[in-house]
Amino acid sequence: MSQERLYIDKEISWLAFNERVLQEAADKRNPLIERVRFLGIYSNNLDEFYKVRFADVKRRILINEERGSRSGSSHARHLIKKNPI
Repeated sequence: MSQERLYIDKEISWLAFNERVLQEAADKRNPLIERVRFLGIYSNNLDEFYKVRFADVKRRILINEERGSRSGSSHARHLIKKNPI
């Protein structure tokens, strides 16, 4: 196995975690107040992601920095994967 495959992309991992938070918010077995708290966490995480991580990837694309990440994928591919909107 190549070294590149040993790395987990931190941005993709962040989004996967945030998806799990949203699933908790949708779980009707959780009390309503907890579901509202999960929605707040989800919203804050997503705001931070777009302000910091997404903006950094976009900046790298704009300055044509194409060296990619440790996971081996290019920043352009990251941007496409990360843009759920």
